[in-house]
Amino acid sequence: MMNGDEKNLIQQAQNGNHWAFERLIKKYDRKVFALSFRMLGNTQDAEDVYQDVFMKVYHNLKNFRFESDFYTWLYRIAINCNISYRKKRNLRYRSSFESLGQEDNPWQWIPADSTSTPDSQMDAVELREKIQSILGTLSLMQRTVFVLRFFENFKIKEIAEITGCAEGTVKNYIFRGTQKMRKHLSSYLTI
Repeated sequence: MMNGDEKNLIQQAQNGNHWAFERLIKKYDRKVFALSFRMLGNTQDAEDVYQDVFMKVYHNLKNFRFESDFYTWLYRIAINCNISYRKKRNLRYRSSFESLGQEDNPWQWIPADSTSTPDSQMDAVELREKIQSILGTLSLMQRTVFVLRFFENFKIKEIAEITGCAEGTVKNYIFRGTQKMRKHLSSYLTI
């Protein structure tokens, strides 16, 4: 649910207040970049889409009617920009693992145990690389829904609103994506 401060920022930005728009960007910029990185698999493409997303938000903010949460509206633009970018460039998913360890990378693996050993840290890096690689094998919609559900923690209803899919379709994408992830990560699972 949108709070009063955010609603006020949006209204100010709609009236041309650049400071208010910058505050909105700062609130969501890392999330949008992280989403694009997970969808596209490398930093350069994610940066391109990130810029496109906020240009579209800037040009279309006047059309935001407060009928949904702002982040839902923003994520729908971000998802559409990522999908369009991939289609326009006819990209194959490629992951730049060297960028996963960079400090400015929004998706940092944080071990659950801060006293972890170098071996367990290497295992965590290997697992992160494997997950990123497997994301590339999912269909575009499976990857989109999987990222929104498990990396961005959206609820199924919110994902349906963002993607424009029925909730049953979202559940199907989650199920199929999860099955593929489990299959490829079976050696890491301790169930």
